[in-house]
Amino acid sequence: MTLFILTLFQTGYKLRISTLYHLLVGKRTSSVLLHGFFYDNLAYLGSFPQLKEEDFQKELQQLMNQQLITVDDGYGRLTEAGKQHLAKGSMDLSGLNNLRYGRMRDNVWQLILFAVQVTSHWSFGEKEYLPIENRPYYLQQLKKWLSTSDAGLVERVRQELMETLQQLPTENANFLANQFSGHQFQGKAAFQLLADQTEPWRLLYTQRSIDLFLAKLDQGELSRLVAALDQQNINQSMLKTREFFLAGKSLPEILDLRHLKQGTINDHFIEWALLDPTFPFEEFELLDFAALEKEQVIDAYYQDYDLAYLNFRLSQIHFLRSNHGTD
Repeated sequence: MTLFILTLFQTGYKLRISTLYHLLVGKRTSSVLLHGFFYDNLAYLGSFPQLKEEDFQKELQQLMNQQLITVDDGYGRLTEAGKQHLAKGSMDLSGLNNLRYGRMRDNVWQLILFAVQVTSHWSFGEKEYLPIENRPYYLQQLKKWLSTSDAGLVERVRQELMETLQQLPTENANFLANQFSGHQFQGKAAFQLLADQTEPWRLLYTQRSIDLFLAKLDQGELSRLVAALDQQNINQSMLKTREFFLAGKSLPEILDLRHLKQGTINDHFIEWALLDPTFPFEEFELLDFAALEKEQVIDAYYQDYDLAYLNFRLSQIHFLRSNHGTD
């Protein structure tokens, strides 16, 4: 865990320690989400919901003792020694997306594994086998999926699996494929396939691999299967706010209709903007940060501008995404 904590500081910026902890355990306030976005740590949102703060502090203390980071007045920063340590290499976690998939990732993947097993045996006319899942919800979702499918389902699932896996890095594709069970083959659990890895890398590798797969799913059979579960990955209250806005309601009207505080509505728009690359920034008055550097935009104070808080934050997000590729 110590090396992973060190990677959170890799951008070199001064980071608020308390916010880093809240990010890792999954607190989804706008301040936490923006901190993650600004400093390229948003992918790790909620990666470790069970992490105790005292354990987090112990990891930080180890990094301080090794002079890999400095901590001053609640803020931590990477040292030159820390930068050199990270340069030796660490696991590639690009594609990890806890903001988008973190809430229901494990459930979605379990449903896909179950569907692969059932369709595989089904294609061979086999009815006598030990299912990998017997919980009512998964059984219900699978039966619903099968009942609304035709005879070509099995071939479409096979083709979809092949096409999706072929788009992934070979190592990740093999890792996922080796978890599938079906006719004359028994999949392995993730921890068995990653026996040579230690935590937290084993968990992060698993999360990243599944996210890479889910991001490549097109509008096919597997997408239809997991649609209801996948919808739960996204803040449902935020979606309601988005629905009103896209229907032409103004912010004051949305406040009145939703009976929520202004801060909550702001959170919804900020989360929407961070999630959706097609967010309608053009519908909002935005600041022109063109003359500023990335760090200046990140460090800008809302109070220094004559603009509503929400518009200020959307201006930052738009600038960083448009000019620096921050996701």
